Order: sequence, then structure tokens, then C-alpha cells
Amino acid sequence: MSSYRAYWTALAQAGKSSPKQARDLLKPYVKGPYLDHLVDGVRQMHAQDREPYGQVVPRVKEVWISKDDAKVVDCQDVSGAAMADSRTHQVIPGTGGKATANIEASMRRSSDGRWRLIELSIKEALCTPPSS
Repeated sequence: MSSYRAYWTALAQAGKSSPKQARDLLKPYVKGPYLDHLVDGVRQMHAQDREPYGQVVPRVKEVWISKDDAKVVDCQDVSGAAMADSRTHQVIPGTGGKATANIEASMRRSSDGRWRLIELSIKEALCTPPSS
């Protein structure tokens, strides 16, 4: 859980960094082709003069663990997140406004014992955050 939550903080920082810095920030939390995918996303954001704005709040509903693999289901609060123009730091209209995101993440325990994301998808179905 701590690696999953820390990933989101690192992702927000990575989005405001160079692709090389982004890779270094994300490496403790992501591995394999998904890491390359995220770094490519940072390159695309830079090319479009975009950056992340605000922060998402993970609200994990379920976790399944089988040996060195795990699946996390998250009904994330995204109400405070959007994309901004990296030159003006102003929110780009139409990039925020959602309340939740229905996330499924696959994680794998690495040889160093740390859990890292290997895949993440955003489901179309609406979700309800877990009760506190």
C-alpha cells in the first residue's frame, strides 16, 4: 500500500520534471514497460507545454496478493487534479472536474523486496470510494 500511494506523489513530481528526472523519480515505484510508457507520457506533456496540476488522493478499496503479484483496486479522488499550461501554470479548461477515477493496478514484488507497479488501467465504470 505504501508503494502504491507513494507512486502517485512521485508521478505528480515526475510530470513536472525532465524525462530523465522522471525516470529516476519513478524507478522506485514502477518497473518494466510501464516505466517506459510513463516516461514517454512525460515527453508528450513537455511537447504540449502541459504539466500535472493538483494531486490525486488514493482511496484503495481492495488489494489481492498472490505470492509476488498484487492487484490494487482504487476509487481515487481526482477532484483536485487537472492539467495545467507549463508556461503559465494555469489549469487547462476541460482537463479536470471529475470526482473519482476507477483504477486497477498490477504490482509485482521485486528482488529487493519492494512492490512496484507493472500495469495500471482506468476503468470506465463509476466507482464509490470505500467508507472510512
